[in-house]
Amino acid sequence: MKNLNIIKTALVCLLFQGFANNCEAQGKFKIDGTVTGLADGKIYFMHGKKTDSVQVNKGKFQITGELQDPVEYVAFANTSDQRKMTEKAYVSLFAEASPMILQLNYADLSKSKLKGSKAQDDAYKYNAITDKIRLKYKKELDQFDAIRKKYDDARAAKKSEEVLEAIKYEDNDARGRLEPMYKEYENASFQFMKDNPKSYYSLFLLRMNTRNLKYDEAKAYYDSFNPLYKKGEMAKSLEADIENMKKGVPGAPAGPFNTVDINGNPLKLEDFKGKYLLVDFWASWCVPCRKGNPHLLKLYGEYKPKGLEILGVSDDDRAHDKWRKAVEKDGIGVWKHVLRGYELKEGTYEKINPEKDISEGYNIHVLPTKILVDPNGIIVARYDGGEDDDARMDADLKRIFANK
Repeated sequence: MKNLNIIKTALVCLLFQGFANNCEAQGKFKIDGTVTGLADGKIYFMHGKKTDSVQVNKGKFQITGELQDPVEYVAFANTSDQRKMTEKAYVSLFAEASPMILQLNYADLSKSKLKGSKAQDDAYKYNAITDKIRLKYKKELDQFDAIRKKYDDARAAKKSEEVLEAIKYEDNDARGRLEPMYKEYENASFQFMKDNPKSYYSLFLLRMNTRNLKYDEAKAYYDSFNPLYKKGEMAKSLEADIENMKKGVPGAPAGPFNTVDINGNPLKLEDFKGKYLLVDFWASWCVPCRKGNPHLLKLYGEYKPKGLEILGVSDDDRAHDKWRKAVEKDGIGVWKHVLRGYELKEGTYEKINPEKDISEGYNIHVLPTKILVDPNGIIVARYDGGEDDDARMDADLKRIFANK
């Protein structure tokens, strides 16, 4: 399931993961700022894992500090609670070891402008490209926004789950109409990386688009980038992401797990040895996931007698009740269900137990994603929710169980 705010969300997530390390600082930075709409008061500055309040006097402020990497994420917000950071409530920027000038718009921080950072200049350059793309889809975007508002209003009015779920289906249809726009974004990212291999922003774009590439493609882009930026923690994290792309693909071993199912019973990968296992990564809030359940039930009824098992891995770690209700309502309790098993530090997007996250072992970035594992624990197919995935999955299962 694609998300219009994927880059915005990723910026927040990456910022609060904290790329700061213990190596020698790369240099000092200074930001001289002005704030339109706030003469005297407080704003919040985020750098690495730290969130500091900054006093604004007569519409001005100054921030100095050290960078561990040549370029790092910083952010400004009107709240220190990440969960309240709406699109207008914060702005993420690329800071470099140089004097920078920042003009903040307190009423809409997303419209703020930073000068003095080459990486941020390139970000604005890319944004100008995507702004033109967005204009082509204004009608579809307006429809999408209207449905989102309809959902927010319904939730505020405490409408029933049935009403909210119906609006979610409208939302999903609206997202579908924006698929061509997402594809243009993707193409624009790849073109920017090809045209600007020495730009730090190309490194960032690759981080945002690895899910759309195969391992060899992502590695080739990375190898073409500026060696200067490969010394930083951002690059190391990206390298790890690229290596992680070897997981969850045909020929790789299935990611091990040791957890408990929806009924509290212990469950591990070895329990499925000797059978084909379809691991379904889904969530109660994921409309395409829910739409696909009738088809999964059909496949399960046809192939379970021949040796197929299904395991549902839900991204509902913070919504157990909704998870259980979805399993019951969709009638999919006939196969095993577990939660992915991740935990976040309170008020942040920082994972505190990635080693227990089942999704990590399969390199999951999109819901729904289905992974087919053979009786020996080796992955034989991956289905990332593409248009032809159901047909491919049907054909694969038909071939596997033809003589059983």
